[in-house]
Amino acid sequence: MKKTVVKDVLLVATFAGFAYLVVRNYKIRKQKEREALEYLHFQLF
Repeated sequence: MKKTVVKDVLLVATFAGFAYLVVRNYKIRKQKEREALEYLHFQLF
């Protein structure tokens, strides 16, 4: 019983950590794109 509980908790923690990394990576990439567009905009105008 206890081994399955520990295994389930570790599985959920792994998925949560993976989802966190994906979301963080996505936000960082979007921020870089936004900064690049702002830079381009200020260069043009």
